[in-house]
Amino acid sequence: MSNEVTSLQDYWYPSTLGEQNPVLSKLKGSVKRPSLSTQIIQHLPKVFLLFCVYSWTTFVFSYFTSFNPLFTSDNIYGIILTVISLVAGLVYFVLSFVNYKPVYLLDFAVAELPEEYEVPNEHIQGPLTPVFEESSVEFVERLAKRTGLGNHTYFPKVFHQDKVIRPTMELSREEALLVMTNSCDKLFNQTGIKPEEIDCVICNCSLFCCTPSLAAMLMNHYKMKSTCKNYSLGGMGCSAGLISIDLAKDFLRCHPNSNVLVFSTENITHSLYYGNERSRLLPYTLFRLGGAAILLTNKWNLRSRSKFELTHLVRVNRAFDDESYNVVFQSEDASGEKGISLGKQLVNCVSKALTKNLSILLPQVLTYKEMAKYGIDYIKRLTNKEYAKTAKTYMPDIRETFQAYCIHAGGRGVIDGIQKNFGLSDEDCLPSRSSLYRFGNTSSSSIWYELMYIERCKMLQKGDNVLQLAFGSGLKVNSAVWKKVN
Repeated sequence: MSNEVTSLQDYWYPSTLGEQNPVLSKLKGSVKRPSLSTQIIQHLPKVFLLFCVYSWTTFVFSYFTSFNPLFTSDNIYGIILTVISLVAGLVYFVLSFVNYKPVYLLDFAVAELPEEYEVPNEHIQGPLTPVFEESSVEFVERLAKRTGLGNHTYFPKVFHQDKVIRPTMELSREEALLVMTNSCDKLFNQTGIKPEEIDCVICNCSLFCCTPSLAAMLMNHYKMKSTCKNYSLGGMGCSAGLISIDLAKDFLRCHPNSNVLVFSTENITHSLYYGNERSRLLPYTLFRLGGAAILLTNKWNLRSRSKFELTHLVRVNRAFDDESYNVVFQSEDASGEKGISLGKQLVNCVSKALTKNLSILLPQVLTYKEMAKYGIDYIKRLTNKEYAKTAKTYMPDIRETFQAYCIHAGGRGVIDGIQKNFGLSDEDCLPSRSSLYRFGNTSSSSIWYELMYIERCKMLQKGDNVLQLAFGSGLKVNSAVWKKVN
C-alpha cells in the first residue's frame, strides 16, 4: 500500500456497495491471481487423466478392429474390459455425485447501529469511570489510542447513561435483540427469504448464555415454524463464528433442501468488568458491540443467487495445553469482580495453534507449484546439512491461492503478526485493519465485517478464494475457505 494510504490516521470503510475511494484502485490492483504457469501446472493432473482415459479406450477398442462377429472368443477380453470400465466409471461418477454436498452462502449482513451508540476513545469507560481507580482510567485511555480503533465504534446502552448502571439480564437481552434485529432484518430483506423458510437457527455468544437461549429469542421474535431446529453455542470466544458455520455445514449435509440462519455476536453488557486488574481491563480497549447474520443453504435453485461456496473448514483446539487453556480466562479478581483476563502469552499460544491449523489446511488448497517448491526445500534440508543450517524454511506464497483475507480483528498486533509471517501486502490486510478501526474487535463477527468490506469494494471475481481466520478462547484457531460463485 502506498505511503498516502499507510499514513492515514483513520481507515476508510465503505458504508454502501460500490462506494468510491482513492484506495480502491490500488486495493483491487493488489489482488494476485494464479499466473499462466500456475494455471498450466494446476491442469496437468487433468491432462494426465485424460491421456490415461484415451490410452485405456484405445486399448479396449483394439479388440474390436477386426470384422469378426462381436461375440466371439477373440473379442471376449475386450467385452470384459469394456463392461468393467463402464461399471467402474459409473460407480466413480455416482460416488462423486453423492459425496458432493455443497454448502452455499446465500448472503450475509452485519449490524451497523445508529450514531447514538458510538463512543470515542476519549473517556472510553464513560459513566463507569468513577468505579475505577485513576491509574486504571489512565491505563485504559492510553492503551485505547494504540489498539487501532477509531472514534465511531459501538458500545451498548449502559455506556450512554448519566450514572453507573450494573448489568442486568434485561439490559443484556436488550443489547442482544438490538444487534439481532439490525442484522437479521437486513438479511431477510436482501435475500427475500422469509423467516418461516428457515430450517435451522444457530446462535453463538460466548459470555451471555440466557434462558431461553438466544436461538429461542430469535425464533420467537421472527415467529419461525415449530419444526425449525435451533442451537446456541456459548463459551467459545472469538472463534465461535466459524464453529457455527461448521455446525451448519454438518446440518446441511444431513438435511437436503434446507436453509440455515447463523447469528454471531458477543454481549458487551453482560461481560463488563468493574475491577482494577490491568489484564482484565484490556477488553475495554478492544471489544465493541457488533454482530452478523449469515444465511447458508444447500438448495440447488438458490445456487445462482449465492455469493460463495464453502470449500474447506479446519478447526484446531489446544485445550490439552494448560498455558493455552488459561490464556483467555473468565474468573473473579481478588475483590470478587468478574472479568476476562488476557494472558501475556496469548500471541505465542495463537501462533502454535495457527501453525497446526495451516499445516492441515494448506496441503489441501495450495497450488501444485507452491507444493513442489516446498517439497524441494524440504528434501534439500534432509540431504544438505549446511543448507539446513543457513537457509530459511521456505514459506509458500499463499497469495496465488487466496485473493482476499479476513483475519480476526483481535488487535493491531495480531494483524501485524499474520501479515509478517505470511508475507501479505498492506492491501491484503486492509479489510482487517479497516474493520478494526471502524467497528473494533466484535469478537466472532469480526471476520464478517471484513468480508463485507471486501464485498462492498467489489474486489473479487468468480472463482476467487477468500480465507477466514479466527482465534478464540480454549484455545482455538479455525480457518475457512470460501469460493466466489457469482
